[in-house]
Amino acid sequence: MRTVQRKTAIVLLAALLLVVTACSGNANDPDNAAGEDNGSANQQGTNTVVNDDEGEPVTIRIMSTLGSAEVPEDDPQRAFVDVVEEALNVNLEFIAPPASGYESQLQLTLISGDLPDVVFFPSEDNEMYINAVNDGVIVPINDYLEDADNLMAHSYEHSWSALKTMGDDNIYAIPRTSITRNDGFTVRKDWMDNLGIPVPENSEMSVEEFTDMLHRFTFDDPDGNGKDDTYGFGSFVDANKILQPVLTSELGHYGWQAYGGGEYDYTLPEYDRNSDVYANVLGYTRDLYASGVLDPDSPINDNKTASERFERGITGVVRDFAGYVKRKEDALHKLNPEAELTYLFVQGPEGEVKGGVYGTGIWGVWAITSAAEHPEKAVEVFDYLLSDEGWDLVSYGMEGTHYTMENGERVYSPEAGTMYMQRNIVRRHDDPDFFLHPTSYTEADKELVRPWIQKAVDTAVVSLDQGHTPAAAREPKFMDYKLTWDELTTRIMLGDLPMEQLGPIRDDWYKHGGEAYMEQMNDYIRSTQ
Repeated sequence: MRTVQRKTAIVLLAALLLVVTACSGNANDPDNAAGEDNGSANQQGTNTVVNDDEGEPVTIRIMSTLGSAEVPEDDPQRAFVDVVEEALNVNLEFIAPPASGYESQLQLTLISGDLPDVVFFPSEDNEMYINAVNDGVIVPINDYLEDADNLMAHSYEHSWSALKTMGDDNIYAIPRTSITRNDGFTVRKDWMDNLGIPVPENSEMSVEEFTDMLHRFTFDDPDGNGKDDTYGFGSFVDANKILQPVLTSELGHYGWQAYGGGEYDYTLPEYDRNSDVYANVLGYTRDLYASGVLDPDSPINDNKTASERFERGITGVVRDFAGYVKRKEDALHKLNPEAELTYLFVQGPEGEVKGGVYGTGIWGVWAITSAAEHPEKAVEVFDYLLSDEGWDLVSYGMEGTHYTMENGERVYSPEAGTMYMQRNIVRRHDDPDFFLHPTSYTEADKELVRPWIQKAVDTAVVSLDQGHTPAAAREPKFMDYKLTWDELTTRIMLGDLPMEQLGPIRDDWYKHGGEAYMEQMNDYIRSTQ
């Protein structure tokens, strides 16, 4: 047995506001994609907004992370903007500070009083956004949403609930939707073939089958080079330096739910003193690390590094989004043209695939300011982008600008690029095909990947907390102990502390504000049911 080493964006926010066509569709996330070749999303849409307005165009000033306030006339995105302006009788002006300094410039703008009509905020719990709502800088949009059928049809209901920022019925922003997914695992299919491991027709494995595969990827020379230089699984630490467990939902952890049998009606397995679920989550990763199956660099790797080690053929499995399989396979081919990938899910305790997902389904918000003279037109722009006509433009671009039609299929020009502006303004929550970018996926690629993405969407179980943060979580003693909790539970996974320490760690968590946290979260969840 090998010796285990002990080592302890472009922000696609960019999208700015080139509001032009319809967008749709998280977690988290700079995931871009297109839909089917017939040009319409594979979801039921509402009718396109048609401009019947007469008179001078309404000017709408939008502040976001576009990268350049001026779109060159020869840029394909310029044509996109022109279409939106003509369709809605508007003139779109963009205020676009550099992405690296966006939040600083946004703060100065909010203080100055020289407000644009629309402002992009990174999240619904962003401090500047909340302060702007409290100060009256951001206005409610309920009245304008009554005519925004597309926005209402293609956004999560719980996203709108999260945007009732003041705790009343007023909605203060438009969500940029992130599709809720239960991501599975990207796997070296060529390694499976070399070891005689069949790929399940339904892309599902039991925990036992998955574990056996990881061990064989580690010890049975899956790449056939005669060296002991591979690991079954590659994990990583998140932005808070917390090691990510190998399996979570696959062991019965679905976020905040009514599991039954606990001290509270609703609980998170971490804090349930009557459940073994969280101990099993920690224990599974602990066992893989101790046996050398988990990449020993996992405790120091970030997500990018873990992905690079997979692409270099060091690890055989990583948890990832199915829409990235082709990208990873292309990267692998640079070193090994024969490499092949597949995508798998692991069944949970009841023998079915399902995964807890957190958050509000929001990837940034668009807010209307008190300076907007025509807030209804600003909302109309975003609604248009989610209409069938707008969504087609967002997803596929424009014929003659981004692509030409040849034998009934779209052929994209090199100048089409990523269409990053139009594809990052809004998304439909019900169109996972959007992740299959038309400039990089052939129809054959789509047919392979589409079922994986759909399964990830269909098996997602939304955590009942909906991204809510109780007041107790902001207490200093609670926040301080959260750091201790993260350190100690990571040490359990690495084998530096015995599993028996989990009980005392939990007890101390309750003493440091955990009891108030549980009571407040239960009150909140009950209020939403």
